[in-house]
Amino acid sequence: MAPLVANYYLTYRCNARCHFCNIWSLEPGKEADFETIKHNLKDLRRLGVRYVDFTGGEPLLRNDVGEIYTEAKRLGFATSMTTNTILYPKKAKEIRGLIDYLNFSLDGSDAETHDQSRGVKIFDNLVESVAIAKSFGEYPVLNHTVTAQNYQRIEEIGELGKKLGVRVWLNPAFTAHEHYNSNKNPTPEMVTAIEVTAKKYNNVGYNKAALAFIEAGGNDTQNPRCKAVDAVIAISPNDELLLPCYHFAQSGVPINGRLYELYRESEEVEKYRQSQGKLKVCEGCTVWCYLIPSFFMGVDKYWWLNQVTYASEFLARKRFLQRA
Repeated sequence: MAPLVANYYLTYRCNARCHFCNIWSLEPGKEADFETIKHNLKDLRRLGVRYVDFTGGEPLLRNDVGEIYTEAKRLGFATSMTTNTILYPKKAKEIRGLIDYLNFSLDGSDAETHDQSRGVKIFDNLVESVAIAKSFGEYPVLNHTVTAQNYQRIEEIGELGKKLGVRVWLNPAFTAHEHYNSNKNPTPEMVTAIEVTAKKYNNVGYNKAALAFIEAGGNDTQNPRCKAVDAVIAISPNDELLLPCYHFAQSGVPINGRLYELYRESEEVEKYRQSQGKLKVCEGCTVWCYLIPSFFMGVDKYWWLNQVTYASEFLARKRFLQRA
């Protein structure tokens, strides 16, 4: 089966200073140029990937971000972006119509809470960005990470989404690793708060498979559900294939124009394919950017809950676009 998703890290640079993430403090190194990214996109297409999540860092810090998305759409990919919105008002025209799934990160329903979490004053930017995106016929979603510190206030997020006329996605914080604060891991109380809020607000969504997986204790290395290598291709800003995933990368293999051959034929990839979800660091993992694609592989309750989630989100998106 072909991999489903490419998590393409365009940059490790970030212009926010979120308290729950220190990716912005990493040494960014030299970033791949546009021609390198263009070649990798062609290889991703050959490999059968259909969806590319261009991520970071803050992807809008790339001066050639418009060219990158234009090339991705030319090749037929579905695309997504999650942005802190600092640069969105300036770059919205450049990327207009190129992003299928546009996510604006939101940490609080008011300026004080959101800005304190983000380390910079950007709440007004977010509100402005929603208005701009909607005026362009885009479908922006407020992506809210639910943590042990904010789960009691997520109904306020639902209210803000309702006020701004956009959908809210509640994303439970995943288990800790070297780049994230360990105090944000999923708890039963967070799960309950997400379910209650989604029932109360029809503009609020969440992944049902993710909550079920939290309740089951996350990935079990003895019976792994994670298919990080089979389902996802992770590429670093400096043109490395990250194995088995970005968050718990044990190896970064230089791509150098041979992504297709590396993924299909290299012993290094095969080694991590055989051990995906089984490594010591994989125990209890709930890193959704790898697990959600994994749920599409292999029919079980997580496959079914994933299907239900995306079917309902598709209908919600359709209704929104019909009203726009």
